[in-house]
Amino acid sequence: MILIADSGSTKTEWNLIDEAGKISVSITSEGLNPYFLSEDEIAVVISNKVLPKVSQVETVFFYGAGCGMPQKAAQVKRAIDRVIPTASGAEVSGDILAAARSLLQHESGVACILGTGANSCVYNGREIQEGVPSLGYMFSDWGSGTVMGKDFLSLLLQGRLPQHISKDFEDVYQLNRMQIMESVYNKPMANRFMASFTPFLLKYAEEDCVKEIILSNFRNFYEYYVLRYKESQKNRTVSVIGSVAYHFNTYLVEVANELDIKVAKILKHPMEGLIGYHKSALSVSH
Repeated sequence: MILIADSGSTKTEWNLIDEAGKISVSITSEGLNPYFLSEDEIAVVISNKVLPKVSQVETVFFYGAGCGMPQKAAQVKRAIDRVIPTASGAEVSGDILAAARSLLQHESGVACILGTGANSCVYNGREIQEGVPSLGYMFSDWGSGTVMGKDFLSLLLQGRLPQHISKDFEDVYQLNRMQIMESVYNKPMANRFMASFTPFLLKYAEEDCVKEIILSNFRNFYEYYVLRYKESQKNRTVSVIGSVAYHFNTYLVEVANELDIKVAKILKHPMEGLIGYHKSALSVSH
């Protein structure tokens, strides 16, 4: 049986897949980001939450936020191998490979993430061939919930939004200027705070000022994350995964059409596609 995990910073989804390619066990544990948890802490979570519910695990595929750097992936791998020893050891990869395998399966192409943050890669049907520097919301991440939230808050704090939008924001969130500044500059997880306003942006997406934030972000997203690759300049096709891509798909496709780019697929979460990818690999090996 194979165990597949998709881990964000807040939660991890685990699925045990049997020989027939069916899910035999599903488990949710806390997020296992190696930037926030030590090897021992990760091992304890797996030991307490996952180990009692799984058996006969032959291979573990773990995809996680924070696992793109080899030393961080190694930290998670050691923790898994300690608790769930398998013949080949766990394969630990970053969330961008999860996106690529989920979206493209065994085909080559350009895959992107568009959620709280943003990322992209060129994928050959098995591994990542080329990537883009992931610089965070200060220097990149256009189109992400964080940057669109930041751009919206800028207009709000500068008093440049129509009054009915500002008033509704106050009524919904009960936040004043000082509280917003405090959350952005002094509290942890400022990225999540700023991304939390994307449902409000969606509500007012047809208002000119908000629509401009969305469209300009997606233009920058395509310029930086897609058109920099020779692969996408040639084929002009992209697949995207993540909550922002899913909920703002109309605008994502509108800007793609402007730039003569075809959006082949949009998914909200990677797990279903990952199960499909590893199921087909399972049937090839058996």
